[in-house]
Amino acid sequence: MQSQTSTSALLSPVLKNGTALLRYAASAVVPTSVDWIKATGGAAGIVLTLTPAIFATGDPTSPTYLYQTYFATKDDAAAGLVSFVDPNGALFNGQPSWDLVNQYQWAIFVWDGIGWHVIGN
Repeated sequence: MQSQTSTSALLSPVLKNGTALLRYAASAVVPTSVDWIKATGGAAGIVLTLTPAIFATGDPTSPTYLYQTYFATKDDAAAGLVSFVDPNGALFNGQPSWDLVNQYQWAIFVWDGIGWHVIGN
């Protein structure tokens, strides 16, 4: 009988359970350990700098790469924008930054090694 290794067993060292939530009410750099950003723009707005990263799973026979992903929500109805930028000037769907304007507006940011893909409302 042939021995089989589960695909999930190969990825288990890098898989996470749950979501690392961090609230922001002031401009900051968002570390790679954060998954979900809940931001308040306030009256003046804030700027959050996303950290691009690619993580290798470490399996030499079948290398898999996990690309940095952030989930973001603007929690308040105040006029201030929640703006996202890249520390090296990489683009967000072809734009130099991405803004959340309205309360409960959200976006998913996925790094591809060159720029950020944005999905959201």
